[in-house]
Amino acid sequence: MKETLLGKKVHTPKGHDPSILHPLERPRREIPMFGFDVWRAYELAWLNTKGKPEVGILEIVYPYASRCIIESKSLKLYLNGLSYVRFPSKEALTDTIRADLAGVLDTPWLIVNLMGASAFASLRWQAQIDGVCIDSQDIEISQYSHAPGILAAEVERVSETLFSELLRSNCPITKQPDWGMVLIEYTGPRINRASLLGYICSYRDHEGFAESCCEQIFMDIWKKCSPEKLLVHCLYTRRGGIDINPLRASFSINPKERPSLRLIRQ
Repeated sequence: MKETLLGKKVHTPKGHDPSILHPLERPRREIPMFGFDVWRAYELAWLNTKGKPEVGILEIVYPYASRCIIESKSLKLYLNGLSYVRFPSKEALTDTIRADLAGVLDTPWLIVNLMGASAFASLRWQAQIDGVCIDSQDIEISQYSHAPGILAAEVERVSETLFSELLRSNCPITKQPDWGMVLIEYTGPRINRASLLGYICSYRDHEGFAESCCEQIFMDIWKKCSPEKLLVHCLYTRRGGIDINPLRASFSINPKERPSLRLIRQ
């Protein structure tokens, strides 16, 4: 972690420099899981062949099976450098970014989409979430440090989708807060909603990257509530112009068949 750029003063590059991209090896979990990570970068710019600036939104999707993730500040600096580079087309820029990321992620597959300014008007913000928000639970909360013991399940077997807008965790390097929503789809013993909300709020002082927090939530629910089937999707608001949206599931899942949500806070 000492080698990362997080928390350090770094000059903004002015050019194409893939060596800036810093990979972090994923920790392997004792519970088998599947899924993918969706990153969206909103502060993307480049130059056309005449030197005129262009802007866009970049979406990157890669699987949990990748050996590494990208350290977020290094990605931001890499993209900032591209704002000084001339590309003959949007496709040429996309191909460059894809090749550079593939070189450090060590991943079986990688999806890179670039939405130019002409597509902005057609982009939709948050669609209706097909689930139940648990944030109206009238409970008293006193645990603000990761507390899986709060979780409880009941006898009745159900299939349902629950979500909360109250997720907050903290970057383990900079200690800055990361805000987000967590969506949980499961089949199995009914999860007590009050216990689940208390558990989610217990991340308020927890330190962990977005991917790690999502995996911890998955593992805690799997161990404490014994679902037959489980999916956990954490959607964090942007920091440094990038939002990170990890999804973990107990079953194989294709991102093309399940596009990532985009929330109004993102």
